[in-house]
Formats: sequence, C-alpha cells, structure tokens
Amino acid sequence: MLLFTRPLPKLKASAIAFEKAGLDAVGIATSDITTVSSESSAAAEFLQNNPVNVVVVTSVYAVKSAVAGLNNTFENPPLIVAVGDATLRKLQSELDVFPLDKIVTPDVHTSEGILAMHQLNEANCQHVVIIKGEGGRSAIADGLNERGILVNCFNVYKRELLSRPIYTKRWKMSDVSGIIATSEAMALQLIAHYGDALFDFPWLTVSSRIANTLTVKGIEKVGVCQRATDQALIAWVKDNWEY
Repeated sequence: MLLFTRPLPKLKASAIAFEKAGLDAVGIATSDITTVSSESSAAAEFLQNNPVNVVVVTSVYAVKSAVAGLNNTFENPPLIVAVGDATLRKLQSELDVFPLDKIVTPDVHTSEGILAMHQLNEANCQHVVIIKGEGGRSAIADGLNERGILVNCFNVYKRELLSRPIYTKRWKMSDVSGIIATSEAMALQLIAHYGDALFDFPWLTVSSRIANTLTVKGIEKVGVCQRATDQALIAWVKDNWEY
C-alpha cells in the first residue's frame, strides 16, 4: 500500500486516480486550504492598475486572484507562468479570450524550473508578480531579486494544519510500502505526526529541494518525480517501485 499526501481539497480526486490506475493507496490530508481575502483583493487590484512583464501563478488555489486581475489586460498582456499542468489548464479555461501563447508552464515544475525559464532571464523582464500561498515559493522571489528584477508577492491562500489527519480509507503502518509527499510542508507534517516509523520506507517527492529536506531529516531512500500530477506520480511508481 502506498501513502500519499494531498491538501484536503485535492484528496478525493487523487484517491480516485490511484484507484483507477490499479494502485492500492491511501491519501492523507494534514492541512486544508483557505483563501486570504485581503491579499486576493490586493493582487487583483495591483494587476489591474500596474503594467508587469510576468505573472507567476503557483497553484490552482492562486488562479482566482490572477484571473480577477488579468481579465482586462488584453492590449499588452503579461506572460503568465503556471506552476503545474492543473494550474495551466485552469488558467486557460478561465482566461478563455487571453492569448494562449501567453500562458505557459516551465519544463520542470519547481521553483528552480521557473528561474531557469528563458523568459525570466531576458533583458525585458523587469517586473514580476508572484501569486502564491503563504510561506511558499520564496526561492522564486529570492532568485529574481538577485537579478535586479522588481518582484511583488501576494500570499492569496494559506495552508491550515488540521487537528487530526484525514484519510481516504482505513490503513495500517505494516501495510505501507512507500510514501509520496507532494509538498515539503505536508511531508514534514506527516513526519511530525508519525515520527521515526516513516523513515525506513522509500519516499517519492516532486522536487530536489523536498528530497534534500527529507535526506537531512534522515530518510535514506528518496526519489524525485518532476511533476506533481496524479498521472505523473502514478507513472513514476509503476516504472520505479514494486507495489
């Protein structure tokens, strides 16, 4: 049996995807997602009133704020960088009259992947807005600031730790064969809840940064899947693990 982490709003859909793929897996949500209304309104207002070169949208939970600010920017639209395929699809759907070539995603869906994009390394990239979650993706802003690029960040949602984890079905630790952690925060929350019992399992993460954090914690077997979609994670498991 595989253990995988997802925030509460994504938990059910991911469980269905793993089941359809024929993988015995239990989903664990250690946190929920809530909107920060003041930041969401501020982000939309800023985008409506300020010309920017690039808007980075870090997850599906940041899309609503981005759309509210971008719907009337068709004369000189900024490049929109979606972190992840689901975020890309949601932006394309909700910005249906926005130029499709202006909504892109990096080859590698990580902060490092964004910083490596040629569009963010050109001379005309001078002002970037990052719409993200509270406490997340600070590496993007740090990297852009080092290049002398003006960056405005809006933390439009936050992760709230659940008082008790929520599971998709009953499970026992003795049945677990591997753990999939889709964010650093949820990986650390899982470790905080279960402790050393998780250290001997192989782990799969979605970035080298998360893998390094787990290695420092003392977990020896950590793989990296460069995309965080259910389909990519399932394919990686089928190619690399005995399940």
